[in-house]
Amino acid sequence: MVGFNFDMQVVLDAIGSVQGVTLGILLIILNRNNYRSTIFLGFFLFFFSLELVYWIFKNPEVAQSYPDLLLLPFNFSWLLFPLFFVYTQQVSVLSKEKTKYWLLFPGIISFFAQLIIFWLPFETKQLISESGWHRLFFWDLGDYYSWIVGIWNLLLLSKHRIEVRNTYSYLTFKELQWARAFLICLLAISILSHLIAHGFLNNFFVSNTVFSLMDLFAIYWVAYRGILQRNVISVLTQEWDSEVLPDKPVDQKQSQDIDSQRLEELMAKIDDFMAASECFTDPNLTIVDLAKGMQVHPRQISKAINSQSEQNFNTYVNRFRIQKAENLLKGQKEANLSMDGIGTESGFNSKSAFYSAFKKQTGTTPSQFKNQLL
Repeated sequence: MVGFNFDMQVVLDAIGSVQGVTLGILLIILNRNNYRSTIFLGFFLFFFSLELVYWIFKNPEVAQSYPDLLLLPFNFSWLLFPLFFVYTQQVSVLSKEKTKYWLLFPGIISFFAQLIIFWLPFETKQLISESGWHRLFFWDLGDYYSWIVGIWNLLLLSKHRIEVRNTYSYLTFKELQWARAFLICLLAISILSHLIAHGFLNNFFVSNTVFSLMDLFAIYWVAYRGILQRNVISVLTQEWDSEVLPDKPVDQKQSQDIDSQRLEELMAKIDDFMAASECFTDPNLTIVDLAKGMQVHPRQISKAINSQSEQNFNTYVNRFRIQKAENLLKGQKEANLSMDGIGTESGFNSKSAFYSAFKKQTGTTPSQFKNQLL
């Protein structure tokens, strides 16, 4: 049974490495022109999968058969989290900020150091593999560096999520929730593996096969999400010319100096404009679209909505959509409309978004709401 576990780990790691390297190369090739940010996710997937080869040759039976492959230069503990950081920064609304490529430098240095060690004589490599400094530099410090970058990445994704909700009325594929969930899982597995390796969890047993299964699942998860995910554009960074705003544009300092009374007046104008124009029925409405319609700078609108209604733009717009949906559900003319039709008429891009927003605001589903009316 023990031999079966070892064989299963090797088989799973082999499948993961082949599949992951192939998918990573495909992501790089297919997105080299249109979505260049996805190239970094391809590199992440490539190196993440290539590291599984290292663990295959750490298996005692395999290592005994191929002793010359000791210390393969495929430990990317310094590189994986920084690659994912660069990807998420470039695909997020924060892509206009200077990309932090310097986070990749320690990982590149680590790879070349491993490459040099790999070509040393076997006896020398054996002494190095048993030394404390090798474990400290290539594993422990690499883990600590990864955790710092990972936590920084979570803060970046949190900032991205706030801006997206204050800019877009339709959030699907824009919040990067999958990237946040994946990053949390990656951090948790890395910390758990580190604690087990250092004997802090002696009574906590996890089979290596379990880790191999999680790696295989992560490879398919990242590849699938990488295909679906597209860059989220920050519409607030665009220029505001005289055609959009005939009055003198309000700079940041002036926007910050708007007092409470002016914000209340602006909020009332926003409410009136939303009700009169029904611009919320556009499922792709952004705060920039609303600003153009009102001839007001979007940052003023954002500040008014945040401070006066204590909501983000997405929640604020959905409030009007739900009100319209309720009216449609109550009306006689729309009695033959399906729930999908009512959601579409109200400005929702999908049935799931409609049901989710409706239940969040009313505490019930559209179907239950209609049944209550009957």
